[in-house]
Amino acid sequence: MTENQQKLIDELVNKGLDGDMDAVNAHQDRMVRAKAKSMIMKIQKGILKRPPLKKISPEEVPNGDIVQNQEKKENKQESTSAKVVRKLLEKFPNEIENEEFDSHIQLKPDKWFEIATWLKSEPELFFDSLQCQMGIDVQDDILESRYNLHSMKHNHYVELRIAVSRSNAKIPSVEKIWRVADWFERETYDMLGIEYIGHSDLRRILLPDDWEGWPLRKDYQEQETYHGIIVPKMKEGWE
Repeated sequence: MTENQQKLIDELVNKGLDGDMDAVNAHQDRMVRAKAKSMIMKIQKGILKRPPLKKISPEEVPNGDIVQNQEKKENKQESTSAKVVRKLLEKFPNEIENEEFDSHIQLKPDKWFEIATWLKSEPELFFDSLQCQMGIDVQDDILESRYNLHSMKHNHYVELRIAVSRSNAKIPSVEKIWRVADWFERETYDMLGIEYIGHSDLRRILLPDDWEGWPLRKDYQEQETYHGIIVPKMKEGWE
């Protein structure tokens, strides 16, 4: 990528972040347009830093008003993760687990339902869309539930994670807050055995109800038979 292309992408990124997505969408170069959108998303998630804003000299603008406004925008930029953390510390000061927030925010499980309700209703955040929820066996007896939230109003994103021990794998359900969590939580329950407290119909969604164990746990041992049928150990022909 040439230096001029990168400068153009940076300019489009700053326009998009300032609310002018029409300028990004209207750009004729598909590669430049795609890279600009990708950068905007990563900046909103807190993964990347915003490119420096182009300096406007007083000769280009009558009086210095626009220059002053531009400098104010530079100073007030705050990633979505940083904003969520700041407001969480005000509302739920003891519920954040991690200290670095470049990729995600780690929360304690106990007040997750209250926090999720607040994240959806807080006007400055307004995370009205749960885009994805998944589970993972981290290791060392820890299971993790991960949530990717999006605000259609503000067009910003955040990832939240909640870790629990295998011996007490319980997390409040957010099905009543984001309806799509119904199937998301059932799949995580089915594969990892995390129990979502308060879910209206928490049962397996991929495997039979009487299947033994949780297939995505690292210590999972597949049962020998199911209702008298031998369970094959090799996935022959799947390549």
